[in-house]
Amino acid sequence: MRLPDICRTSMKTRLKYLSLVGYMARIDGQLDDEEIALLKKMSTRFQMSEKQQEQIFSDQTFSEQQIEVVFNELKEKNLQYSFILDLIAMAIADGILLEPERLLLAQISGLVGLKHEEFHNLMNFAQATSKLAEGGHSDPMFQYVIDMFFKWARNKDVKLYQQTTFAINDKIDARLKADL
Repeated sequence: MRLPDICRTSMKTRLKYLSLVGYMARIDGQLDDEEIALLKKMSTRFQMSEKQQEQIFSDQTFSEQQIEVVFNELKEKNLQYSFILDLIAMAIADGILLEPERLLLAQISGLVGLKHEEFHNLMNFAQATSKLAEGGHSDPMFQYVIDMFFKWARNKDVKLYQQTTFAINDKIDARLKADL
């Protein structure tokens, strides 16, 4: 399956998308090195200018209503599943999932309309991909979780994009996307 290019959406949409991902990175009150690296990588993938990257990294906050408005715009463009995967990747980038991150993820999963078990499958997928070894074989349980994610995505006809973060490690991310 060939993944579509998110950069074919408007710059305004991509900027809102990444601004909310940046908000997720800062929601716990700090911006760790891992979160900074991931946000920079995502900004590059989304073809953001330096000025736009400054806006993404700025200390902006979003009310629940603003989050819902931006999310609805993303959903209209069929970006909701990529968006929640990118939010999850950002939330676990530093290795710790804190309560403010959990609350924002729960809010977004509710907006997506994910069932409780689907949300946990997405979380398990993100955690499993973070545990994959670059060159070696993966734990069979991790591989099972990953296989079930892709089966679910195909069955639900979930639209994902080339720039969606499947794994924080670039080589593993590319390998997972090649397997589609």
